[in-house]
Amino acid sequence: TINKISGTVNFAAAATSLVVTNSLVDTSSIVYAVVRTNDSTATIKNVVCAAGSFTITLGAAATAECSVGFFVTN
Repeated sequence: TINKISGTVNFAAAATSLVVTNSLVDTSSIVYAVVRTNDSTATIKNVVCAAGSFTITLGAAATAECSVGFFVTN
């Protein structure tokens, strides 16, 4: 759970999606995400918001653990 307007999460190697619980997010929120680690395959595919959480999906599985930064706007 990260109840902040911005932060960083880590994808495990071979992961393709990650759900972040955040009470500041609702279905109309916009979340910007960026891969912060030099990974040969990890790119942001999309970010889908729900009430109290958002899901970050990569275009391909990360080759190693990688960091993704995010920023929430409402």
